[in-house]
Amino acid sequence: MKLTCSLVLLSASLLCAQAPGKKPVPAAATAKTAPAAAATAWKSLADLRRDADEKKFVALDTYLKTHGTAEDAGDATVEAVALAKSLGRHADALRLADAFLKAHADDSAAGGMKLARAEALADTGDAAGAQKAYEELIEQAGDDVNALVAATTQLADMLVSNGKKDEAIELLGVIGAGHKSVQGLKEHFDGIAANYEIIGTEPKALGQNDIDGKPIDLGAYKGKVVMLDFWATWCGPCMAELPNVKAAYDKYHGKGFEILGISLDDNREAFDKITSSKKMTWRHHFDGKGWKNEIAQLYGVNSIPATYLIGPDGKIAAVGLRGDALEKHLSKLLTKK
Repeated sequence: MKLTCSLVLLSASLLCAQAPGKKPVPAAATAKTAPAAAATAWKSLADLRRDADEKKFVALDTYLKTHGTAEDAGDATVEAVALAKSLGRHADALRLADAFLKAHADDSAAGGMKLARAEALADTGDAAGAQKAYEELIEQAGDDVNALVAATTQLADMLVSNGKKDEAIELLGVIGAGHKSVQGLKEHFDGIAANYEIIGTEPKALGQNDIDGKPIDLGAYKGKVVMLDFWATWCGPCMAELPNVKAAYDKYHGKGFEILGISLDDNREAFDKITSSKKMTWRHHFDGKGWKNEIAQLYGVNSIPATYLIGPDGKIAAVGLRGDALEKHLSKLLTKK
């Protein structure tokens, strides 16, 4: 069996870029509606999307409560669980996943629903239940490499989040060694384990300036949470992740969250255009050297996006966070702070 890049990259958390005719409205009507528009103008696009998702989730949940045996109930449940996860409604995600598996145990979507259930158990604080569910998924994965990778990495991440770094590293080693016939799998897990190894250590001093010519001193951020974000304008996955990064920054910046963007671009014009148009108002470093960026070389970055989250104690708290995983870690670290 051969593990191709496309197989592993089906999981969003593993995506990476690697080296080398209406009628006009009368003026009077416009004047009347202007105050109402101004009243809602403060809402960000992320807020509007969340509002829409919340309404959609409530509608689907209501439908399922009254039409649970309908022919399309399974599809509706899958969509509702995905929305519940994105909205942080973890108890609802668990309830719906349990209902789906009870009614559709043999459905083609059952594997994905079991994974969602395990994640919901972890998110609701049932670490023991989540670990058992993940271990069952790993055991049942068989030849499904994507299922094996997803369950193993999520379990390892949960263990690290619960202070069991050594146990997570051991898990990755055991699963990698036990599937030697899957080309590239052991190396993939070894890479994740290497990232776990640096958690709890002091980050390397950057020794570089930001785009305003000011020296970047990580020590100056002590007491805050700061993320080193290695990215580039030409990196599709980086740009796809940007809305999540911006949402996290908007939500937590006032509570002590900072970002240091490390650009792997070699085109300053493209860099300036994107950071301005996307309102990336945090601090940035750009040296125009692309993959040979000096900070990226220092940290051994060979795929992007790559992130290093540094906690209030000045030590690396997490590596490779994306999507809602970033929000979860920020919530935990800033609540502790």
